Amino acid sequence: MLRSSLSIAALAGLAACGGQAAPPPAEADGSIISNSGLKLIPIAETLEFPWGIAALPNGDLLVTEREGRLRLIRDDALIEAPVTGLPDDILVAGQGGLLGITLDPGFDTNRKLYLSYSKDMGDTNTTAVVSATLSDDASTLSDVTEIFVGAPRETTFHYGSRMAFLPDGSMAISLGDGYRYMEEAQNTTNLHGKIARIMPDGSIPSDNPFVEGEGNPTVWSYGHRNVQGMVYHAAADLLIAHEHGPKGGDELNIIQPGNNYGWPTITYGINYDGTIITDETEAPGMEQPNVKWVPSIAPSGMAIVETNGFEDWTGDLLIGAMDGPAGQKIVRVDVAADGTIGETEDLLGDLQTGFRDVISTPDAIYVATNMLDGVIYRVEKAS
Repeated sequence: MLRSSLSIAALAGLAACGGQAAPPPAEADGSIISNSGLKLIPIAETLEFPWGIAALPNGDLLVTEREGRLRLIRDDALIEAPVTGLPDDILVAGQGGLLGITLDPGFDTNRKLYLSYSKDMGDTNTTAVVSATLSDDASTLSDVTEIFVGAPRETTFHYGSRMAFLPDGSMAISLGDGYRYMEEAQNTTNLHGKIARIMPDGSIPSDNPFVEGEGNPTVWSYGHRNVQGMVYHAAADLLIAHEHGPKGGDELNIIQPGNNYGWPTITYGINYDGTIITDETEAPGMEQPNVKWVPSIAPSGMAIVETNGFEDWTGDLLIGAMDGPAGQKIVRVDVAADGTIGETEDLLGDLQTGFRDVISTPDAIYVATNMLDGVIYRVEKAS
């Protein structure tokens, strides 16, 4: 479950009271220099729980606010008016709201993008995805079309909602277990606790693993709890995802079609109240994580490094960590040329703030803080 982050100023006060080192002070220009050797430059502030970031070809950024708004950042400044034309059935409750965003591979010519959100269905709700066309001035959406609707639930937790395009033009969509429906993650006939795969028009690829038989034809993999980071690593030809465990047991996995990732039959975590979910951490036919975090880091957002000036990290993963006993930070995961997952490195932990999303473009790395008064930072190497 998510825990609201505090401002850096508030955390500094808590640190002083608890004996923990205070976060580094802001420089005169508002930037922060971390002991990780990185400099964070604020480019947009006062965002309400920023959730997803997408970089446009011209350098603009689109940012989803969980509170139900899509915002534009241009020339390192937040445009006051939100982008118009969003779906009118966004449910802002619990962990729900406007969540993931990704651009179409052909965005340069078709201006198409995709948004995931919690869809209000009256007595129930679910994860939904729409496609839309962004106007040339990036002020409004048109041609908003629903292309995916998940399994109905009554809870407002665990929506997944990350999207990633695969080389054949299909799209993977991450789906949470709805919190109270964790046993359904093992049931391939529904969409709780799954990664789904569709085409951008909403049609179902004929080679999905459960097209034939009794499973739901959109299911790509199953046995997930709440996948909140997912990328396709082109150099390694891998779909990589991370997910929240319960209390402990966050995971990073390489996703293969039809595979079972174990939740809740196996897990390295326990319930929040300390009770046991299962004694098993391994079982036949269930995948082991490539990386596991015990205690939890509450991972969210993930990027493959492709930024000039960070050549020593090229191809590695950057993962936001929002909260938990293991701290608030960015985690770098080494990825070898052949796709082997290697060591991890913690970054920006001295800032004592959670990070909801991270993206890497050829020009810059950007991170979003997980706060009601959220900030988008551009990340550079400190000189």
